[in-house]
Amino acid sequence: MKPTRPSAERIARLAELADLHTDWERRHLDQAAFRPEGRKEGSDYQQHYLDVNPPVEAEDEFHRLAEQVMELGTTP
Repeated sequence: MKPTRPSAERIARLAELADLHTDWERRHLDQAAFRPEGRKEGSDYQQHYLDVNPPVEAEDEFHRLAEQVMELGTTP
């Protein structure tokens, strides 16, 4: 199957979603927990890959806003 380019509307929505995520991350990063547990001694985890866990409320907020941007309409 030959790949097809997304529509201009979809590209615009994805760009808006990326901007939403950047803003959301900026607002909630100080609330996210740094959890390097289970990493090997001397791991460079914090330099090359970082998994942070936002509070549930912040994650719910992002999902709600993302559904609005993508017009999914699954969350009231």
